[in-house]
Amino acid sequence: MAINLTLFKQVTYDPDRDFIPISLYVKSPFILVVNPEIPAKTVAELVAHIKQNQGKLSYSSPGAGVAQHLSMEFMKNQFGLEITHVPYRSTPQSIQDIAGGHVALGWAEAGASIPLIKSGKLRALAVSSTTRLPLLPDVPSLAETAPGFEAVSWHMLLAPAKTPREIVDRLHDVMKRILADPEIKQKIETIGLIPFETPPVEELRAYRKSEQEKWGALVKKLGLEGSQ
Repeated sequence: MAINLTLFKQVTYDPDRDFIPISLYVKSPFILVVNPEIPAKTVAELVAHIKQNQGKLSYSSPGAGVAQHLSMEFMKNQFGLEITHVPYRSTPQSIQDIAGGHVALGWAEAGASIPLIKSGKLRALAVSSTTRLPLLPDVPSLAETAPGFEAVSWHMLLAPAKTPREIVDRLHDVMKRILADPEIKQKIETIGLIPFETPPVEELRAYRKSEQEKWGALVKKLGLEGSQ
């Protein structure tokens, strides 16, 4: 819905023409993790450490153009950092190599990284959402250091564009009721996600458009436009 429109040579759909958004109900943040040997326990300390070693450190991701890669490049732009990207073929290997000290840091999915964080093999410094992750309440959001920073995967319920508006509105209301259920919220939080109270349909269109522009511009800046 956002990144692939610029990343891929050919996309067979148009998010704005072909779909109408019903509900933005979950955001999936990444966790900024470092090898415990890195002498930084806060984002500010990490930024200072990287700037003292500009171009000498590396970070991992599950591949060029994926959300974790773009999240780190977004962070690099925010703080003026130089870190070398090391793309991997899978999430587990990219995270294990941070724990093993082969690369210094990376943005990692909650489900894959929290066990390593709990065991002390990784140190968590921040989450990429604007709010803290319920599973790691003591880990700040990066937005607490860099206001407005957000780099998340988001889950949006869509329908075909020609769906009658009364059906769209009904489904939108149903999703709001479902997400207001405390038991549903808790289940979402226990798998490392953040339940989200959906904005109105018109605001969902605007959010989707802003995400297309935000990540599309970064993909072009990195020279990855049409690379897949």
